Amino acid sequence: MRWPLVVIPGPHTILLMSAAAPAVERSCPTLPTSRAVPRARRSAVALAVACGAYAAIVGPVNAAAQAAPGPDSSGFVIRLGVDTLAIERVLTYPDSIIGDLLTRSPRTSRFAYRAYLNTDHNVVWYDMVHYATGLATDPVDARMNADFQTDSAHVIVQRGDSSRAMSYAAPRTAVPLLEPGFGLHQLVVARALAARGRRLPFAWVYVPDIVDTGSIVVGPHDDTVRIMTPTDTIRAVVDAAGHVLEMTDPGGTFQATATRVAWPDLDRWAADFMARDTHGKGLGSLSPRDTVRATIGTAMIMVDYSRPSKRGRRIFGNIIPWNTVWRTGANWATTFVIDKDVMVGPTRVPAGRYTLFTVPAPTGWTLIVSRKTGEWGTEYDSTADFARIPIASSKTASPVERFTIAVAQPHGSATGVLTLSWDTVMATVPLRAPRGSGQKSGS
Repeated sequence: MRWPLVVIPGPHTILLMSAAAPAVERSCPTLPTSRAVPRARRSAVALAVACGAYAAIVGPVNAAAQAAPGPDSSGFVIRLGVDTLAIERVLTYPDSIIGDLLTRSPRTSRFAYRAYLNTDHNVVWYDMVHYATGLATDPVDARMNADFQTDSAHVIVQRGDSSRAMSYAAPRTAVPLLEPGFGLHQLVVARALAARGRRLPFAWVYVPDIVDTGSIVVGPHDDTVRIMTPTDTIRAVVDAAGHVLEMTDPGGTFQATATRVAWPDLDRWAADFMARDTHGKGLGSLSPRDTVRATIGTAMIMVDYSRPSKRGRRIFGNIIPWNTVWRTGANWATTFVIDKDVMVGPTRVPAGRYTLFTVPAPTGWTLIVSRKTGEWGTEYDSTADFARIPIASSKTASPVERFTIAVAQPHGSATGVLTLSWDTVMATVPLRAPRGSGQKSGS
């Protein structure tokens, strides 16, 4: 899974809608259609509709609104390891799904979203608002709406006085997603349950503009729906009535778990999360980017990577499966740049820019040096391999909380060791200047 809102300027945050009473929420304007709104004028008109809709939807939170509104409601706690990442609540109507999402990373903020459904339960229109804090009474940071009524999505993102429109191919059955929320996953789960025993294609859109496809299936007597993409298999456990009890993607790229809970009081959660932020105890970035620089001989080395955290989990052989290609970090792929040739283990790697992948294994790892660069971390292409290099692995003296890449160099030496450390495992490979290259390679 990819983190959403990568096109909206500003920090990656998640919003949530105020708990206006259902009768108020459903007083929003009727869904605009392409016939009523000519495509040439859709940008300005849709923004006005979105602003008007949310003026009606979002209002001050009161005690009555915080109570569970009825049987078609659900709450979810989303955790990443031992850390609570987000709280979500969802109202489901025959013609729409309304969701509130409160998230903690990199700081507490809130989203409100609404998906309008046609008679086939496909999403035809999607509105979203982002608040700068965890409270719906605070300023709106960004707005988005998306038209899914044809085989193309037409999206408008507004931030302050600027707006941006985009269009791209998307199946009419596509479901918009707002990670780390799981609310609209329930649409996909319902489709699988209605077709028990048959595998169905599906598509979803990481808002605003990343389309992913896959398939969904559930056995005739199974209680687990499998939502499969090229990089993940999300497992949704349901009760006898088809209500989602838990969702997770073991071995996938996001690794969060959503657990169904009683209807949550989001304002109370927001107050707690915002207080933690104020006192320096917030989550911050989940996998901050970092850079390592070193000199081997006369060659300059740079590694740019993301640093996920352990968060109470067993990493290798669990979160990161053994004998499977790993992005060697998180989010975007790990970049390796050298300005002169360098020996990486027994392999001479010419000067240039590369991507590093690894294959962790219990008895030793493989380092993959790929010619392809600039890709998302899960977009590994074996045809771009420059080299696969065996590297040693061992146990660390103590658990390493945050994944760390380093270059260890003995004082005064022109050689070094590239180390990859996380949890209780360290993988290492020697680095040196090639012999006869004119670089000092050490003794």
